[in-house]
Amino acid sequence: MKNIKKFLALALVLVMMLSLTACRITIDGEGGSKKKKVTDGSIGLSVSTQNNPFFVTLADGAKKAANDLGVDLTIVDAGDDVTKQVSDIEDLISKEISVLIVNPVDSDAVAGAVQNAIDAGIKVISVDRVVNGVEVDCQIASDNVAGAELATQYIVDTLGENIKVAELQGTTGTSAANDRSEGFHNIADDKLDVVASQSANFDRPQGMTIMENILQANPNVQAVFAANDEMALGALEAISGAGKDVMVVGFDTTDDALDAIREGRMAATIAQQPELIGYRAVENAVKLINKEEIPASIPVEVILVTAENVDTYASASTSSGEIVGNGGIGLSVSTQNNPFFVTLADGAKKAADELGVDLTVVDASDDVTKQVADIEDLLSKDISVLIVNPVDSDAVAGAVQNAIDAGVKVISVDRAVNGVEVDCQIASDNVAGAELATQYILDTLGKDAKVAELQGTSGASAAIDRSEGFHNVADGNFDIVASQVANFDRAQGMTVMENILQANPNVQAVFAANDEMALGALEAISGAGKDVMVVGFDATDDAIEAIKEGRMAATIAQQPDLIGYTSVEYAVKLINGESIPSSVPVEVTLITIDNAE
Repeated sequence: MKNIKKFLALALVLVMMLSLTACRITIDGEGGSKKKKVTDGSIGLSVSTQNNPFFVTLADGAKKAANDLGVDLTIVDAGDDVTKQVSDIEDLISKEISVLIVNPVDSDAVAGAVQNAIDAGIKVISVDRVVNGVEVDCQIASDNVAGAELATQYIVDTLGENIKVAELQGTTGTSAANDRSEGFHNIADDKLDVVASQSANFDRPQGMTIMENILQANPNVQAVFAANDEMALGALEAISGAGKDVMVVGFDTTDDALDAIREGRMAATIAQQPELIGYRAVENAVKLINKEEIPASIPVEVILVTAENVDTYASASTSSGEIVGNGGIGLSVSTQNNPFFVTLADGAKKAADELGVDLTVVDASDDVTKQVADIEDLLSKDISVLIVNPVDSDAVAGAVQNAIDAGVKVISVDRAVNGVEVDCQIASDNVAGAELATQYILDTLGKDAKVAELQGTSGASAAIDRSEGFHNVADGNFDIVASQVANFDRAQGMTVMENILQANPNVQAVFAANDEMALGALEAISGAGKDVMVVGFDATDDAIEAIKEGRMAATIAQQPDLIGYTSVEYAVKLINGESIPSSVPVEVTLITIDNAE
């Protein structure tokens, strides 16, 4: 009964929030918005993943256009799962959208669902990646072949012909991966010695792992072309760890890649304009709704970025390059490589748009050194309020104190700042949430079950609080066979869980301090053919789907969009000289198969 009351309370809060705001953008999984019935003349955007800064920026560009042009836009995130994307598209079709904008997970596998949209009379625009075998109304993308040729020619021009080079390919089946590989080989096959070509799925941790393997097999490799910057940055970590000097060229111009080029660690990248791609997609969708003709193909120019011209390209993010004046707000978020914090930042942007305040968002990419530098940079821009989501609750304290000493008000979100008195802390009750999750394991399996814990990033208050909540219930009730850090990361969750299963083949349950680690653990458990109960924390879309499918037992529902929205709302109050509470708790609820719908 207690859990039911909490769930009803959560629903009431969401209803109240929606009734108080008039934003016309709905994001699948946020605040119950997926139940909204969109009308004829609306647009649906199915994006391959929001676990990559490029596609986060593309979606932000689409949202900006929707706001500017006053059109309904529903965004759904496939989470790099083509099955989910097909289901998402079918759901958008049922909502009678007029235009579907699709960024495919797999250019072949999504074709049937896109054809169904066309057969239903819906116009279709593909962005960044094509839909193979289907005639869409318009394709808007960078010239990926030309961009990869430009990148590879730069390697030739710098190091000469016949040098040993490796290629990190993107996700198999995506047109961007195919085109960039084609462009690479157009130059490399005649001019370079290609010692390895392997897929790292556009993912930073996989880029690091694959590069480690390449370096072991080919210690004399001299250059790497990575089909996106995330893989390039992963490769840099592997190269640094091996003490090698290898030229790395990427593709996308993310903030982290630009910083790496400035620091001399990375040689070059290819500049795209994901925000413009997203904006143009909605702009042309509106033209289709108005029965105007549009081109069948709209290319967006790409440019080689090196140390010589890196400062021309301030940011691949919609917000991080904007300089706010006095009265502005800065949001330093720990990472945008996690759906929870993407949604938190989106909630903050939504509030800033509605309240008419300048907001600068900077992504620390889970690097506390970068976060400290980001905060110092925000202070130099004369912000009035700093909203901070710490990478490490201890390590960021000095930079936050500097902000307070400079007269800047501070709100911490999701994670606390240890040893510093901020103006307000807005967060879920992480201890209570972990207790709720662990009690569910106890109620289901009973005492003395063999249980493992996947902990979050060391030093992060959310990781500390959730581990505390787990042990408040588990100690004395369970046989805890392992407690290991997996850094809130899906890939690491899988790797750590594989190791746990090898050492403890009879483990019966896992509590993971976030859903990304829980989903990684599920992959390891499935691969080992085991039946292990998994409980996570965050209620991401992928976790909810896993619960509905019976693969995952439970998760803890937070409201990251409401945390982000409330933080900006209270920042505005501080700017206006109003008093605010020192702590704003946001309720959490246990989600199981019984209430996952």
